[in-house]
Amino acid sequence: MTEPRPDPVALIVDAARRCYLSRGISATGMKDVAECAGVARSTVYRYFPGRDDLLVATIKSEMEQLNVRLRKRLARYPRPADQVVEGMIAAIKEIPRRPLLRAVFVSEDDSRARRAIWHSDVIVRFGEELMDHVISPARDADLLQDAVRPEVLVEWVYRILLSFLTLPSNWVSSDAQLRTTLHALLIPVLLK
Repeated sequence: MTEPRPDPVALIVDAARRCYLSRGISATGMKDVAECAGVARSTVYRYFPGRDDLLVATIKSEMEQLNVRLRKRLARYPRPADQVVEGMIAAIKEIPRRPLLRAVFVSEDDSRARRAIWHSDVIVRFGEELMDHVISPARDADLLQDAVRPEVLVEWVYRILLSFLTLPSNWVSSDAQLRTTLHALLIPVLLK
């Protein structure tokens, strides 16, 4: 009996993650990933036509894991307003704890990676998946602001998140202050 062959995409994404963490995102090439995965470079290119495609797939995997964790945490909060604020607080705390997400979203070292992720549909899909359980019930209860499309709201929330990640506040120094600030900034824009 032979063992099942590993999924080449998962193998390559795992190798890319290890390379990004050990060498840095900018310093990692497709050749490095192929060597780490134990596959030919042509195999990497078969599944990922370019460096940005591989980076996006790797970050997507990391974000999906974060999404699962955040959804579990947000299940405790029945009100959409609390889910939005607590989700933002959780993301602000959790992203820096994840080395690859920290490298992309918090570090100033690799703005190219941040741009590649931002211009992919990964951010939009992640936000839609995470916020769907907030936005849909709010829309059903007629609590969602009508002036702006949900995908624009998701982008706006991401921009707020990135600002807190890359330039921590000089004035907000506790979770209670952050919670109050986010309620004041986010809720009037998102919910009626």
